[in-house]
Amino acid sequence: MVTFDINGAIVEFDEKMNNYNSIRKLFKNQAEYARDNFKNYCLDNILTLKDLSEKSLELGMDNIESTIKKGVETLVGYNLITIDINTFKECYCAKYLNYQRMFNNTIKQTKTKSKKSNYMTKASLKPLIENLSIYIYNDCFNIHNAVIDALIKNDIEIVSSKVDEDNIKKSSALFNNYKDGFINRVDGTMVVKQIITLNPYRMDVYEYLIKEDGDFNREIERLADYLGYDLKPYKNQLMDEYIDDCLKNDTDIEFIKDKVAKYAKYIGSLNEAIYLTRIDAIQMFENA
Repeated sequence: MVTFDINGAIVEFDEKMNNYNSIRKLFKNQAEYARDNFKNYCLDNILTLKDLSEKSLELGMDNIESTIKKGVETLVGYNLITIDINTFKECYCAKYLNYQRMFNNTIKQTKTKSKKSNYMTKASLKPLIENLSIYIYNDCFNIHNAVIDALIKNDIEIVSSKVDEDNIKKSSALFNNYKDGFINRVDGTMVVKQIITLNPYRMDVYEYLIKEDGDFNREIERLADYLGYDLKPYKNQLMDEYIDDCLKNDTDIEFIKDKVAKYAKYIGSLNEAIYLTRIDAIQMFENA
């Protein structure tokens, strides 16, 4: 059992959910690698629409094939050894794979819109590459669903099923009511627990909780990291916004530094010293 204390809301994940999350997180990381690998190569090497149409389909498919192999490797790791790459691809992955279709549609639509089917500026190619990299990410990430399907269908009872649509809708409705103030503070912790338990995979929920309720013990950040999300950039953004607001409304630097230090503790930021140094630097610049 993995447990998190989200400002008094005790959220627990059992072993099956823990295994599901490990698989999901593995393929999230794999998908991010495939997306970035594809995007970086194309941005550095693709100069024309012809290049894009001839080279990026194969490159994208290679990244997806590598992720499919990772899927079979994962199944074998859970002692499901009767499914090979071809079986996994045909019987479990096919319904989750859309890159080739989306690629063909993208190239076709672009050629139709462009009077010159080959020459495009690098700037105009960039959004196409960005879109294709997202399609690759989606295919690679969705292979985790194929892995879960294969395990469950073959009675490997070590993972929970995917978060279903009904629970996603219930979690979303609870979160909306929580944000809109329809949930009183007495019931708040119970509702937060339900929101996360029904669908833990919503970054915006954790961002909202940090901003509105704080993250003194950094458990929200720990939970997000467990699920595969990085909340540090968001906390840095909150610190930047808070400092800007303080500097606009106050002139007493020591008072501002005290407020900033308290706010850093409130949201669970470990960069308090960096931000206090920044305030000192701003004061020195203004007094120079």
